[in-house]
Amino acid sequence: MTRRWQIVRVELVGGRGERFDYPPGRVLILPPATTFDQLGLAIDNAFARWDLSHLRTFTLADDTRVCDEELADDLDSSPFDAIPRTMLLSAKVKASVATGEQFAYVFDLGDQWTHLCTVEGTGDPETVYGIVPNLPVPVWGWGTIPDQYGRRWADDTGDDDEAPEPRHPNPLTDPWLASTGPTPVVDMGAVCAATDGPALTDALTGVELDSALQQIGDHLLRTFAVTPSRQRGSLQSVMLSIHGRLMMRGWEGDEALAEELLAQLDGNHLPGRPVPVNLDDLDIALSDHSAEYPGGYLNTDTGEVVPAFMAHGGYVDEPIDVEDDAWLYVEPVSSRTGWEDMETFAESVSDPTLRDLLTRAIAGKGAFRRFKDVLHQDADDATRTRWRLEEQDRSLGRARALLASHGIRSVARTGPTVVG
Repeated sequence: MTRRWQIVRVELVGGRGERFDYPPGRVLILPPATTFDQLGLAIDNAFARWDLSHLRTFTLADDTRVCDEELADDLDSSPFDAIPRTMLLSAKVKASVATGEQFAYVFDLGDQWTHLCTVEGTGDPETVYGIVPNLPVPVWGWGTIPDQYGRRWADDTGDDDEAPEPRHPNPLTDPWLASTGPTPVVDMGAVCAATDGPALTDALTGVELDSALQQIGDHLLRTFAVTPSRQRGSLQSVMLSIHGRLMMRGWEGDEALAEELLAQLDGNHLPGRPVPVNLDDLDIALSDHSAEYPGGYLNTDTGEVVPAFMAHGGYVDEPIDVEDDAWLYVEPVSSRTGWEDMETFAESVSDPTLRDLLTRAIAGKGAFRRFKDVLHQDADDATRTRWRLEEQDRSLGRARALLASHGIRSVARTGPTVVG
């Protein structure tokens, strides 16, 4: 059943001897049983008044005064002017004013905060406000609300026009101007040790995640798969966050992992043919720049990854049969790609001195060694940790991207294995 509650527009037209050219306003929705006293209190709260120990009075279009019993007695017994019509504040608003009618509300008979109230119509509170309140509530508003006593700061007495020095920004309320310090980097040891949704969510809360999204996403996939449906609530939110971060970061393999996360969340078939490939083993092949036989081979049926020399009889008794369509040659990534990883990391370092040292370290031959020397000698633990996480994340992402390009999805737990 559709509810038809009154909607009242309230404009503050003046107070403390001042009239407002552009009155601030609020629109309130009123339950059917709302009294004038309840409406007055709701208006005062909507206009940020904290001292409510003052009288309030309404004046209807026919000059009826709505007030408390004591003021009504005073008006009735006054020897001045005509005896007014009065009504107590306990009267129902809906029974007294109709759509289109206007009436006035005055709070504090000394400062005379005066409001023009207009009944604009009716509406269903659940549609207008979202819930069904038991008291009048504001649903719209505009304008600058004046202080009830004209105070400009906490101890303003009104006697001194000179404002105090502004307070320094507080990091809790002004994070753009004041920082509480760097966010700690995610502890992947704690992440991997978490075996259920709440523990994993706790390990991923309040820390910097973007350096390890591949590693986090991989662990999320495994944890989500073994977590009972009723305990997946917190994990779902985290997985959506990691999905969004992967799509925003856009490194190699990020989109493939994001698709896996989303498919698992939606309960859909995961993309790619499942093969038990160890991504760390695949990364070893991608990083193998041996002079004679660089790279490696991946068996796309079994997931086995072997060094490239195992395809040659001079090194092993039974070389793999590379003519078999199941074996895929894994070409190592170029050293240029590794150099670009260092360049990108150096540019992301916030400390200008360390950023300059890293930038100069990667110029010319010996860049990889000098880069690691600078990290070891001049960087703090957090920066070194972030580099190790990013280096591992890029490697896992490239391995995942290679598999995705061949329609394969790894279903093996990451972690290097011994080949031999």
